[in-house]
Amino acid sequence: MGTDADRIAWRAARSFDDLLGLTADFLEGRRGFFPGWGGATTDEESDSLLPALRGAIGAGLMPVASQPGKPFGPGHDGLTWGGRAFVGGLALTDAGARRLTDAALEAGLLVLVEEAASDADWAPLVAGLRDGTPYLVLGSGARSQELEIFAEHVAPSLQGALAERPFLWIVDPAWGRRDRLSDLLAGPGRVSFQDANGRPPAP
Repeated sequence: MGTDADRIAWRAARSFDDLLGLTADFLEGRRGFFPGWGGATTDEESDSLLPALRGAIGAGLMPVASQPGKPFGPGHDGLTWGGRAFVGGLALTDAGARRLTDAALEAGLLVLVEEAASDADWAPLVAGLRDGTPYLVLGSGARSQELEIFAEHVAPSLQGALAERPFLWIVDPAWGRRDRLSDLLAGPGRVSFQDANGRPPAP
């Protein structure tokens, strides 16, 4: 999905700031392509996390997956569904990664880190249940999978740089809670971010 111009823009990116700007453009609806995502726009679920995702970008995290908290209740199939709020992505700055990690831990959230030089292999963390059966888990293999995806869409000069960056999962351990993660990322203390065109994220 997305226009040829959108895809070319990703291939033309030359810096992490460019990548964060393109991510912001996709989230804000200014571009119709994001590597690995099958649609031209975010889904309705992600839209509810938009302020938090903007905040993540402001701290140098390029989010690739997210979910708001889902209180347990009947789903479309009549079964009981519920989920933990989370955001996962590549941390493109050391300072941002430290700031996010420290703030998240202080707020009582879980942080799973997969460093470039490590062979992290933690037990998958369940983030979604359907009638008590896991349907969504956050594993330690996300980093390598995302790097493979981005390798198809960014310039070789950035592929090596991305391969040096850690991957973070920031997860609310409380099932169904919706505000803790959003408040952390979208709160007044977040770092402001200007995208590749010098535009700050919309409030």
